Amino acid sequence: MGLLLKIVNAYKNPSANEPTTDNQLLTDDIVVATDRLESIVERIYNESGRIERASGNVLTMSESILRNQTEALDGVETLTHFLQTVQHRAEDTSAQAKTMRETNASLKEDLLYTTNALNHTSETFASLIENTQRATQSIHFLLEQMKPITELQNMLQTMVEQTATLAMNASIEASYAGASCRTFATVADRIKELADQGKRNLLDIAPLLHSIQDASQEALTVLDKNQSLIAANKQELEDSYRFLGQVQGRFDVLEQIISENEQSCLKQVETVQNMTGQLTHLLNKSKESTQLATDVQSISASQNSIVRQLLEASKHLTDISDAFSVVVKQHSDPAEIIDNPQFTIDTFAQWKGKMEAWASQEDLLRSTPDTLQDIFQAWMDETAALEAVWLNNADGDFLHSLPPAGILNAKRRQWFTGALQDGFYISAPYISAITKRPCVTISTYLVDKDGNSGVLGADIHCNVIEE
Repeated sequence: MGLLLKIVNAYKNPSANEPTTDNQLLTDDIVVATDRLESIVERIYNESGRIERASGNVLTMSESILRNQTEALDGVETLTHFLQTVQHRAEDTSAQAKTMRETNASLKEDLLYTTNALNHTSETFASLIENTQRATQSIHFLLEQMKPITELQNMLQTMVEQTATLAMNASIEASYAGASCRTFATVADRIKELADQGKRNLLDIAPLLHSIQDASQEALTVLDKNQSLIAANKQELEDSYRFLGQVQGRFDVLEQIISENEQSCLKQVETVQNMTGQLTHLLNKSKESTQLATDVQSISASQNSIVRQLLEASKHLTDISDAFSVVVKQHSDPAEIIDNPQFTIDTFAQWKGKMEAWASQEDLLRSTPDTLQDIFQAWMDETAALEAVWLNNADGDFLHSLPPAGILNAKRRQWFTGALQDGFYISAPYISAITKRPCVTISTYLVDKDGNSGVLGADIHCNVIEE
């Protein structure tokens, strides 16, 4: 600040009688101030560029986060809706399983009732078969009992026929005997009447006996058919009873499956309800995160706009600084140092060789700042003309400088671009902004065994002759 005030006051209050030396010193101060201004402006511009890149990265990341968060929110909402649908379907399935279980229980009761009815019917058929067998036996017994009656009928038929014959003979004999045998004739007539009556009774009994025999035979035939039908129906009932027993067993298995399915659905509903609750909490958090990401993206966009304005201002300031530096350097008078006879072609060649030897040191670009500090200090201790030395990587960033560099990046410096382009650079003599003595800047391009590249630079006093 004191240097700037000094320069401003000198331009406000010029003195015609001011010695030339003081004017030269003021010019030197202006050159120094200009160089420092260039360094400061360049640092501001570089930092603005870094901030702009960082702000752009932040904006890109915030936009990416917002997109990802929005996609995540959509995914959570979709998953929540899906789980709610699953829950509703599980609840419906559980209700249906309950209805099926109740229906199955009712059908099982009906099946049990039907089984019991079949069992009772089967027992009835068994009793009916037994009664039919008894009736058949009774009819057979009746037919067996009819045989003596038939024989008795035949015997009575014979007796009636004999009695009739006897009555007829008695009548004949009574007619021969006359009146004295009237009583015998009466007896003979009575016997004949009895024989006729017996014959008539036998004639009445015969159809009845035949009817009883025919009815018994017909009854036997019907009973045999009924017994066969009853036996067949009883067998079908027993088969149906066994089939119903199998069906009942399947109903038991079905009831177990339905119960397990119902329990599984209830457990699924409980699990889905827990998941839905957790997703609802996650959904709320996702909405908050999405809103936060939206706010961050908006802030990042605003920040990026401000940083771009800062970068434009830095660029404008850099252009002004460059123009001011050109004007200052045009009004400085380097005539005395341009013709300095101490820097000949041989001197430049010697320094080029020295710089190339330093640049060939192994692992120079991979050394730490502390190691470079020791190396540079050794070079300055053994080289009286060496005013400053520094090392940059190929991007222009300073790896180390002794004394510390006033700038952060050398991309815009001629010694850097010249070394990258031609491999070696020597500037015209100029007044050092630090030592106020004539000097030149020498720089050389270097590449290590790993392919890393950079620029090694040095400021050299013009008034020191190397042996």
